[in-house]
Amino acid sequence: MAAFDRPPDSPTTLLNVDLSTVTAAADLVVGLGDPLVEIVHIEFQSSASARKHADLLLYNALLYAHHLVPVHTMIVLLRPGAAHPNMGGALHYAARPGRGKMDFGYEVVRLWELPADELLNGDLAVVPLAVLGRLPEGETLEEGLAAVAKRVVERLTQEAPLDRAKRLLTDALLLTGLRVKREVAAEIFRGVRMMQESDTYLMILDEGKEKQAKKSILWFGEERFGPAGKTVYDQLDNITDLERLERMTRRAATAASWQDILDTP
Repeated sequence: MAAFDRPPDSPTTLLNVDLSTVTAAADLVVGLGDPLVEIVHIEFQSSASARKHADLLLYNALLYAHHLVPVHTMIVLLRPGAAHPNMGGALHYAARPGRGKMDFGYEVVRLWELPADELLNGDLAVVPLAVLGRLPEGETLEEGLAAVAKRVVERLTQEAPLDRAKRLLTDALLLTGLRVKREVAAEIFRGVRMMQESDTYLMILDEGKEKQAKKSILWFGEERFGPAGKTVYDQLDNITDLERLERMTRRAATAASWQDILDTP
């Protein structure tokens, strides 16, 4: 450091870093041209991350180092909750001003700012994302989502082969769950015949029934035996058998105690 940089004025540590062990799995990387002349990297983010901008820099640098062609990096933020202050579209720093710097820019796409209509009219693979787009004004969130979901179903069932339509409809259902509660999302898609055969859809329905059954047990129990303690909540949380929960709900009407309800086989 003294020879090539400057004598350090703070404690130093020799870092034994083997960069060959770095692993990175990018969401979508597309090469353009034959031979390759450009790369587009698209990353999708559903929650806020204070270090995601650093990950984007890593992906960009590794792709460039491997292919030696320009790399354009984009991040698609799926919902407002994914927007972190660090996600501003640029990463700049200069450890030694005037002698070197990092100047990295990337594109930020805020999906909720794109009109749902624009996404609905795109490629079939993009259509499920319409439920996260900007909804028409003058409607409640659920009304707007229901209207968009109806058009998603129409396009996919009319234009996609059966198996692909089922997969994309499941994607739309899960994406809707980023915007409203999962049981509400399931209700929005309830009338879609294809969804009745989806394991994901049926699982979400069961989750909703499970939550409702536990609420009923707590309501009946608290009416008869007073507030439920931590032990009751902990034991209920560990029960996922819907049929047993339904038996516990019926038992709550005649049980002698909280424990009597919880001991229902």
